[in-house]
Amino acid sequence: MNNQHDSDSTSTTTEQLATFANELADAARKIILPYWRQPIEVISKMEHDRPIAESPVTIADQKAEEIMRKLIEERYPEHGIYGEE
Repeated sequence: MNNQHDSDSTSTTTEQLATFANELADAARKIILPYWRQPIEVISKMEHDRPIAESPVTIADQKAEEIMRKLIEERYPEHGIYGEE
């Protein structure tokens, strides 16, 4: 009996999660890179429950989070997502 292959098929290994994290970073990079060193609007959002209530956010931040959320929901629909933007 080989324990490597006996695990539940729905479980996710650390290596699989690390690989997926790299995929997320690559997808976010593709979104963010066109905004690099370009004039961009910065929106200040207020989060009064934080030590510093004002938090800057850009369209690049928001779009990067959107693509990462989409990819997570597709790959791991049973997972919850906490987002910062």
